[in-house]
Parts: sequence; C-alpha cells; structure tokens
Amino acid sequence: MELLKFLESKDQKSIKFLQQTKDNHIIETGYYDLDEEIICISCQIGCSMGCIFCVTAESIDSLQADQAFFRNLTAQEIEDQIKNVFSFLKKEGRLKGKKILLSYMGMGEPLLNYENVVESIKNLAKIFPNSRATISTLGTRPDLMKKLSEEDINLALKLHFSLHAPNDKLRKKILPSAQPIKLGLEALKSFAEIKKAPMKVNYILIKDLNDSSENALELAKLIKPYPFIVKLSSLNGNCSGLEPSKISKFDLFEKILHSHEIETCRFISKGTDIKAGCGQLRRHFYQK
Repeated sequence: MELLKFLESKDQKSIKFLQQTKDNHIIETGYYDLDEEIICISCQIGCSMGCIFCVTAESIDSLQADQAFFRNLTAQEIEDQIKNVFSFLKKEGRLKGKKILLSYMGMGEPLLNYENVVESIKNLAKIFPNSRATISTLGTRPDLMKKLSEEDINLALKLHFSLHAPNDKLRKKILPSAQPIKLGLEALKSFAEIKKAPMKVNYILIKDLNDSSENALELAKLIKPYPFIVKLSSLNGNCSGLEPSKISKFDLFEKILHSHEIETCRFISKGTDIKAGCGQLRRHFYQK
C-alpha cells in the first residue's frame, strides 16, 4: 500500500489520505485529531451495500464507474493504511501522543471481510497497545456480530449497529442491503452482554425521510428494551435529493428519545471540507 496524496482540513484537525494498492485501486483513509487520535479505516475497495447517504460505491473517475465493489482488502493492506498514516505523522512531527481509536468505519462493510478485519485488529493491537477499536456494521451478518465478541483480541473493542430507521420498511429504503432490525439488535445485545459495556446504534437524520416525531417515538419504543445509546448524526453533503435535518428537528427528535429514557449522544463529522466525513470516502482507480 503506497501513500500517494493527502488533503488537510482548514482547521488542521483532519487529514484524508489517498493510498494505492498494487492493483492500482486507491482507497481513502481518514485521520482526526480530537480527544483521541482517530484513524477511520477502510476494509474494502468500494462497497456493495448501496446506502443512499454514502458515496463509497461511486467512482471519482470515469473508469469502471458502474462497478460498486471490487474486492476485500487483505489484513496486510488494512494494517499498512494505519502504518502509513502514523509514519507520515511521525515524519511531520504531528503525533500528539494521545490514545488511539482504530475506527473501522471507512469504506466497506467490515463483517463482509471478517477474517481480514479481525486479523488486522489482532496485529495492530501489538503495534499500538495504547489503543481501542470500533467496528460499524449494517448487521448484514448477525452471526458474525456474535462471533466477534468471542475473539481473543487484546484491546477494548466495541461494535456500532447502523440503524438509521425505526422499522424494516423505511430502513430498506435507506439501506437496501439491510437484514431485519431485530436480528441486528439481538446480536448487538449479545455482544454488549459479553463485553460488559454499552454499545451504540447509529442514526443519521435525513430531512423528511427519518426525522419526524413519529419516527422518534417509534425508535424510542424499539430501543427501550435494549441497553443501547443512540448516536445521532447529521447528514453530510453527498447525494443529490437528500438534505440534513434542521437543527430544530434534531432537537425535537432527541427530546422525544430522552422523554422515553433513551440515552443519546450527538456526532458531527469532522473534515467535511475535504470530504473526509462519514459517508464521504470514495474509491478511485488509476492505471500506471
């Protein structure tokens, strides 16, 4: 994996790295200097999930533009992403010495590249012992969500479930490849019980699609039986026809969840000016 180029945000808190594989594909990796030093890791070249708020499946150039997914990254390629980022930061004198979060929330669905993702985490735990890892999944493989909790991984590991809708019908519109919600929630509950730690469900608020008071009430009833935190996020500028919810809708949505004793947290993507926010990492292909 060769580091070709980097883009830095105006606030100098985010960097997007373009890294090329031996077969000429270019994947994007994000770095964020926040409370922790966060690496947003890609695990696939492209993605087959087709989520309507994400551009990972779209090509940034015309070559092979109609092909959404190419292949899984190997464990070595995943590890090289992080090594390249830290080599760059060390060379530039920009390492902060903070705790490290290895965030498997970049390009691709991690559980569809399960073996390589797990192997990479195990190996990276040896290199970065002062770190923790988070994997985000659509719940495409509930069986692997459970299996993940039993892996012998020598660092703190959490799992996020990308929900984005309070019922299966609406969720299919937003996440065409989604499995039934109940399967994902039960698998996440099992993971949380084994890890003895609270887990999060991700919910991106999209104007006039999943941000109504009725959606909030339905979500509250859905999550109530589970010990989960709802992570509310704003939509980033990606796809035509979709708009982020107004802050007033955001506030009301959260207020309804709180009224039903659902714990929430808010997340605002960093690096959106360089398209390094959630759902903004894209694939490229350059011939030598």
